[in-house]
Amino acid sequence: MRKLSSSQELFFTTLQEIQEEVVQIALSKCSCENAERLLYDVTYDTIYSIMELIDGYTKDNLQLDIIEKESEKSLKENIQLHDVCVDFIKS
Repeated sequence: MRKLSSSQELFFTTLQEIQEEVVQIALSKCSCENAERLLYDVTYDTIYSIMELIDGYTKDNLQLDIIEKESEKSLKENIQLHDVCVDFIKS
């Protein structure tokens, strides 16, 4: 796994927690046999695509960043957010 700042690690851990919560809520409402796998795949693809958008790979005319308020540093510092997803988000 890459060396991340504490803010970067907190960001991805929080994404992981959000994914887990959303999947579990959806599973409680669904009776599909492979629903859990489907939900993890769909949420992973969604989160990964959002990280690609923030990294600047989706729209040339839309350049985004995520700034940690306290340190005023970019969470993109020294990393590509979409690349780090694979270390945290279930696919």
